[in-house]
Amino acid sequence: MKKLILTVLVVQLLAGCAGSPLGNMINNERQETRADMMQSWVGESEEKLVSKWGPPTNSYTLSSGGKIISYEYVRGIINNTIYRCTEKFRIDDGTVTKWGLSSGCDTRIQDGDLISKDIPIPQPTL
Repeated sequence: MKKLILTVLVVQLLAGCAGSPLGNMINNERQETRADMMQSWVGESEEKLVSKWGPPTNSYTLSSGGKIISYEYVRGIINNTIYRCTEKFRIDDGTVTKWGLSSGCDTRIQDGDLISKDIPIPQPTL
């Protein structure tokens, strides 16, 4: 009986660690970041991106024929300072090839998955 109670307590304790920083460290996982999410669009079609994100806030056609599309939103207002986030994608031949973020973007994303800590956090390419 004591072993059963001890086993149940250990299982509950470990379950409480799941998704926590300690649990992530034990499981060699990290929270998916905005950079991971942005990088996941490289290689996808512009059509797929726009159908998921909606029409871009801005679009600029480059002399090379490619284009930059951006999505902008206000992240918050603190002490009368407006914090804006701009998420940009470069489109070449209808395919996302690069991405970038403004400094006003939060690195965390809501409902991000847990991924292997061995996967490096991608850096902006635009």
